Amino acid sequence: MTSATGTKSERDPGRAGGSFRTTLVVRGHVLIAVAFLLVGAALYALAAAKLVWPDLGADQAMLTYGRVLPAGADALLFGWLTIGLMGFAMHAVPRLSGKPLASPLAALGALGLVAAGTAGGTVAVLAGYNAGGRWLEYPLVADGALIAGVFIAASVLTATALRGDRDRLPLAGWYLIAAPWWLLLSLAAGAAPLVDGLSSGVQAAFSGSAIFGLWVVAAAVGGAYYVVSVVVPEARFHPRLGRVGFWSLAFAWAWTAGRTLQYGPTNDWYGTLPIVFGAGLILASITIATDFVQAMRGRWQALADSAPLRFVTVGVGLLLVTTAIGFLGSLHSVSAVVGLTQWEAGYEQLVLLGVGTFLTMGALAHALPAERGRTIGTRSGAAILWPAVVGLVASVGSRLVAGLQQGFAWLAGVQTGAYLNTGDGFGESVRPLRGADVVQVGGLALILLAVVLFAMFCLRHALGGAVDDAPRLAEPGATAPVPAVLRGALAVFVVAALGAFVFPAIDSKAEASLSAEASHGSASPAIFDRGQELYRTEGCWYCHTREVRPIITDVGLGAVSTPGDYAYDATGLLGASRLGPDLAHFGARDDGGSSALGEHLIDPTASREWSIMPSYRYLNDADLAALTAYVAGME
Repeated sequence: MTSATGTKSERDPGRAGGSFRTTLVVRGHVLIAVAFLLVGAALYALAAAKLVWPDLGADQAMLTYGRVLPAGADALLFGWLTIGLMGFAMHAVPRLSGKPLASPLAALGALGLVAAGTAGGTVAVLAGYNAGGRWLEYPLVADGALIAGVFIAASVLTATALRGDRDRLPLAGWYLIAAPWWLLLSLAAGAAPLVDGLSSGVQAAFSGSAIFGLWVVAAAVGGAYYVVSVVVPEARFHPRLGRVGFWSLAFAWAWTAGRTLQYGPTNDWYGTLPIVFGAGLILASITIATDFVQAMRGRWQALADSAPLRFVTVGVGLLLVTTAIGFLGSLHSVSAVVGLTQWEAGYEQLVLLGVGTFLTMGALAHALPAERGRTIGTRSGAAILWPAVVGLVASVGSRLVAGLQQGFAWLAGVQTGAYLNTGDGFGESVRPLRGADVVQVGGLALILLAVVLFAMFCLRHALGGAVDDAPRLAEPGATAPVPAVLRGALAVFVVAALGAFVFPAIDSKAEASLSAEASHGSASPAIFDRGQELYRTEGCWYCHTREVRPIITDVGLGAVSTPGDYAYDATGLLGASRLGPDLAHFGARDDGGSSALGEHLIDPTASREWSIMPSYRYLNDADLAALTAYVAGME
């Protein structure tokens, strides 16, 4: 290793390696992350199973789809990926900087806060305390614990890098130092109770996009650079490709937030941003993949001997697929078909269970044995890798196919006049999805098997003594001083927040429309507020949208939605997808009567055999009446 990245470390490996306290930090992160992985994957699979068997766990309020889905997804995002990537950074940054971890006790405190916030938030969502907004479902107290823990962890990592023996940090360190600060800023932007109505929908879209790209993907890519550098020390990364990949990924991802709001009530210019920057993301992922390929040229035989390297290779390939799927979904012609369908669920799985999970597994499969001076066996790695790959292809493929099926079914109903995309007619677009839903359950079952095997591997390697190792890394490629990287990272986030969150949120403010006034006045203030609260906490908005788009698919649903229609929304309740009919003007339709709706909420399949909605018979009479009044009053 050259003087720029490690001569000092080679002379004195104990200074860069892990003391017992540092090893304890890394192992603690990994074990807690894997526990959340087990819980999150199980809940996520249960949510998928409820699309096939709606009566599964029907008597348990905590097991309804609107509670299980966000609880599982958030456990994967904030528990598994966040804690796992933080733990890997605690392993890698000391070795990149040539100094021990700055404060292992503070790092353990950060772990406790993040774990407590994630566990508390997940339980709160299951218990019916959903705060609303995709990826912002946790109560404020859980958000506070998360933010405090991430701040401490980011500070520890930065302090470690700043006091290192080297003036310039390798590219892997750029990602692992900048990404935690991006996560902190993204969480703060999402948790800030500053906006409501349509603006809160913009807030949720930006925060979720930033957490996905600037935290999960960025930190995972940093882990991939580190693993390749250690496993293949003869690899040579290209400085220019490394810089371009880092800054283009960092700059472009958060700007694609408006992808989920295409044709929505926001102004047209906001829907153009994800197209432009989505194309930029494809170029960023191609640049990163090219850097890996050229670094591995002539050294591909290393894949046969290194399980972590195989995980990393699959993860980098999935990054290309993910950015391509995101870009396609943002195109107006494609969004008109797949918008608000399960296509977006496929994209989310590609990030959570694809890029994020494979790269994190690869990083931890290297780091955990390395803390003991060992490596993962190739057979053990293959037993984990292949079920995960097959399961991901099946699950994501089923969502993309389901999205196309449902989108074209909506289009066909309107064009032929055979049925409307509401009421009983909506069943025509749901019935064909059963096969794809079964495939998704099978795919997630395979992923869950891989997760169990990975958990067993981590538990086995978490036992035993630590070694002070300072591996010989590959040539560093791009290097830069830590302060320069942090200044650039902050500037990138501020610009993205202004352009993709602040200005669109301001632009989405509007006086209440006649529709909003009519809906708000359809019930007493107390009943309206309680009904809206139940609509949010029970997760009705995961399956029902409240937006009519100016496209042929939505013909017959009522007047096109405007920003003023959401003036009385306390949180972003536009909806995540249409597993059930759109409810924007439900009260004005022939099937919008309160009596029929109340009966439907108690026994959905009695009136519509195709319905996958859970029964809400567990609500008391007052709450059931409030929810019924709120939905029936939507005009």
